[in-house]
Amino acid sequence: MIAARVVAGGAPWFVVVVLGSMLVGCGGGGPVDGDGSLGGGAEAAAGRSDSEPGHGEDVLEVAGQSPPVRPLVEIPEAWDSEIEEVYGRYWLYWEAFAAAHGLPNADPSYEPLRALSTDDNWASLTEQLRGFADDGVVLVLPEKSMTEHLIRIPNAAVLSKDEGAEVVLQDCWIDDFVQRTVDGQIVAEAREAKLMNVVMKVVDGEWRVDGVTRATADSDGFEQCATLVTPS
Repeated sequence: MIAARVVAGGAPWFVVVVLGSMLVGCGGGGPVDGDGSLGGGAEAAAGRSDSEPGHGEDVLEVAGQSPPVRPLVEIPEAWDSEIEEVYGRYWLYWEAFAAAHGLPNADPSYEPLRALSTDDNWASLTEQLRGFADDGVVLVLPEKSMTEHLIRIPNAAVLSKDEGAEVVLQDCWIDDFVQRTVDGQIVAEAREAKLMNVVMKVVDGEWRVDGVTRATADSDGFEQCATLVTPS
């Protein structure tokens, strides 16, 4: 779902929310930092990670329970408007990210995530996912997740579908991902709001995510975003 929301008296941000157990929007993964946030800051979470590749891990099955099934993310072929396409494909990127990093195990060949990434971003995501699979680690959302993404394009007038064109989004991401092993052992928990800078690029006529990095403390909107969540 995409809707407008005013944050702390500022300009409207478009909200991307989580429904059920699926992420709809931006999320993270990677090695865990000492503060319990997901590894390497948001840069590693979003791609361009330095994780070492691995070789996969068998999925644990509990007798009497059905094994978890990875959800399939479907990418629409048409959008109502250009700006809806930019927001929508960014939203789907993070839905696909959650699916690829989630149960039953991390999947380094999850095609929907690849289709929403540039080649450079996909290369780093593949390394990260292999590392997760090798360690038997997944990302899940808590039962009462508060994850959402407030996204905006500071300069929507620059939108162009010319091949190679780029646009920068701002994403205020409320992150409460849990990183755990496939058999349920908690590795780390996150609960904070992070302002992200997102580069979207037109490749083969489609908007794709080229990189997501955490904004600096002096960035416009940083304090607005940070006040949405007080880490416990």
